[in-house]
Amino acid sequence: MVPGGRGFGRLDRLDFRLVLMLGVALLPIGLIAVAQTYRLINEANARIEAALLGDTMDAAAGEREIIVGTLASARNVALVAEAIIGDPAACSRLLTRLVQRNDALSFAGIVSLEGIVTCGSADVGADRSQSQGYQDFMRNMVESVTAVGRGAAEHSVIVIREPLSRGDTMIGYLAMTLPHAALSLAPEQISRSAPQDIITFNTDGEILTSQRDLMNVEMRLPQNRALAALKLNEPVLFRDVDRNGEEHVYTVAPLLRNRVYVLAIWSPARIGTAVLDAGTAVVFPLLMWIASLSVAYFAVHSLVIRHIRSLRHRIRVFSSTRRLLPEPKLDDMPAELREVTEAFLSMADRIIRDEADLENNLHEKDVLLREVHHRVKNNLQLIASITNMQIRKSKDPETKFILRRLQDRVMGLAAIHRALYQATALSKVRADHLLDGIGKQLAISSNSSAAGIRTEIETEPVTLYPDQAVPLALLLTEAATNAMKYIGKPVEGPPWIRIEMCNEENGTVTLTVANSLGTPLVDEGSRPSTGLGSQLMAAFTLQLGADFDAQMTDTSYRVTANFRPSDFSSDMPEG
Repeated sequence: MVPGGRGFGRLDRLDFRLVLMLGVALLPIGLIAVAQTYRLINEANARIEAALLGDTMDAAAGEREIIVGTLASARNVALVAEAIIGDPAACSRLLTRLVQRNDALSFAGIVSLEGIVTCGSADVGADRSQSQGYQDFMRNMVESVTAVGRGAAEHSVIVIREPLSRGDTMIGYLAMTLPHAALSLAPEQISRSAPQDIITFNTDGEILTSQRDLMNVEMRLPQNRALAALKLNEPVLFRDVDRNGEEHVYTVAPLLRNRVYVLAIWSPARIGTAVLDAGTAVVFPLLMWIASLSVAYFAVHSLVIRHIRSLRHRIRVFSSTRRLLPEPKLDDMPAELREVTEAFLSMADRIIRDEADLENNLHEKDVLLREVHHRVKNNLQLIASITNMQIRKSKDPETKFILRRLQDRVMGLAAIHRALYQATALSKVRADHLLDGIGKQLAISSNSSAAGIRTEIETEPVTLYPDQAVPLALLLTEAATNAMKYIGKPVEGPPWIRIEMCNEENGTVTLTVANSLGTPLVDEGSRPSTGLGSQLMAAFTLQLGADFDAQMTDTSYRVTANFRPSDFSSDMPEG
């Protein structure tokens, strides 16, 4: 299984992973194809080399036949030389008849160890002791084939020297010459296509014959290989450049084993493109492998990938907008993908219907909750109005004070329900708006402006759940009512009440209610102390989960509540 490629771009796509798996699956077949191609190339090259070497032997067959025939004649003469060498006249007649019967021979003669031609078809009595051929023979005294002359074809000859002995005593050698012109073959005598040149040479690397002129034969030889190094017992083919820098194909084969060898020069076009190399063995299977992967890729893309991408696009559009694109064409899809697409369309349709039903139910729930909050707010305001009527009819200051405290608490609850009724989301309350309204309402109900009390309200935006907003609002009501009860006029300036709510850097919220101290504005006898306010503030602080603190100085009294709002991010859906 191909692992996921997250973080590697295209490697994580289905089409590339399928192509990768197909490539791995086809790799053994490709390796087999490479091996088979190598084998076929080797066989083809072997056949081409064999054919070219065969052509070389065919092209040199004429020279071989003449040289072999001459060597056979020399050996036959050597067998009877002991009988005729004592009669120079008879010896000369025999050798003359041999030259006359053999058109390839131009001379035949016996040379003594002193270098004198004792008998022959010509030049009897001539001294050969200064010739290079005589000196070479005297050094080795073995059968040899050498060339003499390097001019035009009619002036160059091949000399075959056959040792002569009487018993175990060497008495001289038989020399037989073949004119170079006699060894030249017409092009039609050569099988198949003719080489550019056919050169014969002996074991010393000495050139014997050439189908072309002998004067420039060195320029046609391989530049990087000496003829003496090519005296091999097995045919060989190689490429090289001549002394002019032109590339040729050379074939070398033994014409007479351990004596004469043939070198054929061929044009590279002779073998053309038939000789293949190792690159060919890799290129052809590689092209086949790439073609197979391409066909597989386009097949997978046409049958699977494009349909999956279309379905993916529909799913993304539906998940982000809850909108279904026009129904796709299902006829050209494979059965499995068609079933998946139909299942998605059916599921999406059910989801849309269910979400519509849920949205209707939620809307009805919101309407009902708003109606509940609205009715509760109206009822609380009605209770506050009845309480206000009782305050106006009551004659006892203590009763009025208690009823006014009750009215403030009821109005605080009404303000909470009014905030919930007016909120956009019923599960969230803007606490800053709520506290601002409660503070202003308390200032109006306590008639603080008539008493010259300056009320300052500063709040920062804070959003709370209702279960925190309710105790916070009630805590503010009790704290503000308590501040109104104990407010005093300072030495300088008017009396004041300050309500603040701010966000701290550590994520908590701090509520502060402070009032000025000094000359009491309310008679001590008209503000009985029951301790209920302190108990309520302690209870609301506990519900809020806040840290409560009260501080009094010579000029002010301050209560502080610090709490941490609930985290709304926990209600966010996981993405």
